[in-house]
Amino acid sequence: MAKLKKEKIKKSSSSIVTIDPYSATSYKFSSNEIAENDLSRSSFSKNNFFVSYVMAKDIVSGTLEISRSIPESDLKDALEIKAYEDLGLDSSINYKINYVETAASANDQKNYIYDVFAVNTELMIQSFMPLKRKIAYVDYITAAPFLIGALYRKGIIDQHGGAECFIYFQKNDAFLALYQNGRYLYSKSLRYSLREINERFCSLLGERIDEDTFFSMLKKDGLNTTDIKYQQQFMKLFGEIFLYINDISVYAKRYCNISQIARVYIGTDIGIIFGMNEYAKSYMGIEALDFNFSIAINSKEQYIDQVHTMMILAAQIHMESDPDEASNFTIFKRPDPLSKRPAGKFLGVIGCVLLLSLAYPAFQFGVGIYKTISLELKKQELITVTNEADELRGNIARLSKEYSATKERLNIEDNILNTRKGLIAEIRSKRVDYSMKASVMSDLISFANSNSVKIEKIAQQNNTIVLSLIGPNEKHFTELMNAIADTKKYSIKTKEIVKDSNVSRYRSDIYMEILDNNGEGTQ
Repeated sequence: MAKLKKEKIKKSSSSIVTIDPYSATSYKFSSNEIAENDLSRSSFSKNNFFVSYVMAKDIVSGTLEISRSIPESDLKDALEIKAYEDLGLDSSINYKINYVETAASANDQKNYIYDVFAVNTELMIQSFMPLKRKIAYVDYITAAPFLIGALYRKGIIDQHGGAECFIYFQKNDAFLALYQNGRYLYSKSLRYSLREINERFCSLLGERIDEDTFFSMLKKDGLNTTDIKYQQQFMKLFGEIFLYINDISVYAKRYCNISQIARVYIGTDIGIIFGMNEYAKSYMGIEALDFNFSIAINSKEQYIDQVHTMMILAAQIHMESDPDEASNFTIFKRPDPLSKRPAGKFLGVIGCVLLLSLAYPAFQFGVGIYKTISLELKKQELITVTNEADELRGNIARLSKEYSATKERLNIEDNILNTRKGLIAEIRSKRVDYSMKASVMSDLISFANSNSVKIEKIAQQNNTIVLSLIGPNEKHFTELMNAIADTKKYSIKTKEIVKDSNVSRYRSDIYMEILDNNGEGTQ
């Protein structure tokens, strides 16, 4: 989104509207209060800022290295091609690919290093299509793990410098994200979504519990249920889950080159599940905190999914500062102002034509009056100008005679000047050019002798000196050319180095041009 359009949103937005396309929930944040937003009714306003997200499992990410020799204009295309190759993207599918240069890239003199993120646009369209019937666009769509960065930038979590792990369970997905000093390091979708946990629990228990009942039980009793049968299965299931999460955290620390994780935050989109922090501490050996933050003055009146809270913070940051397009995956962008769209330009043309059609008769009437007055004034001017013209004709005749005499004297002086110019040019050629050519020949013989190369023939083509050289091998030719080029006095090149078929020696024609003080060829 352009910066100018960004300023327009910043000044006129009445509220922030968050959208969860997977649960079809929405909240509106305005005047530091948050309230549910009914997407089933027409509540669209162009002054609102619309923000949403894609699940971690829909993001394909990786770190790519790309040569610094690639021009900046071709960098985007090169990264996208490399992303399809190295990340295993399906070439038949269109992806929205974003990338950001890593901190390690500054220390690599050979390659750029980028974190690359790709989202399948077809999946995004499928997720957001029902909402497109109710809203016209979504300004900002980011990945769920990226939303955590807003907690740091808004000062809700202190940037103490250590690495911190965030684990969040959703009904359709779950993810682990690693941050250090407020900077994103790593994220991964987990296979244990809340629905998957429900299915796994039912499998262990040997009986079916519907999702609503299971989620209500987790919200009410947590993992410390009084039912012994349930308690045993919870211990087995969540031991399995956090053993799996610990394995991922160990890999993440090694991948990100960090020694330890200082804190872990755990939460779910159905609320805090009591007892989960103890499992994290037992299996990961790290103090665990609740992933639960409040930003609205009425937050205590209702539970707000933390993803919506983070979307509000991310939207505020997006509007208050320059947009971070590296984390914005939206393909439903806000349209340009009417004046910049083809339809707006067409309406502008119609308006101008209508204005001109009404103004034309008045213009013609005014022009008629103006012409009449101008004609009378011109007649008076004509009389004055005629008298002045007669006087000027007499002066012209006198000056014409003086001009002829002066021109004759000037021709004589020009002949004398041209004779002197030729003499000076001849003197300079003998004093300067001959000595310069002698200096060039001296340099060439010196370079040839120093590099064991013999000069067979010297010729001159316009301003270029052509040397026919003989040497024992290609290396001596290369060293000779490098030595001549290093003087910065000559430009030098050759078309080819050819081995003599009869004897063990090489031949090459080298083309040299003398450079001026600015490093350009002499004319």
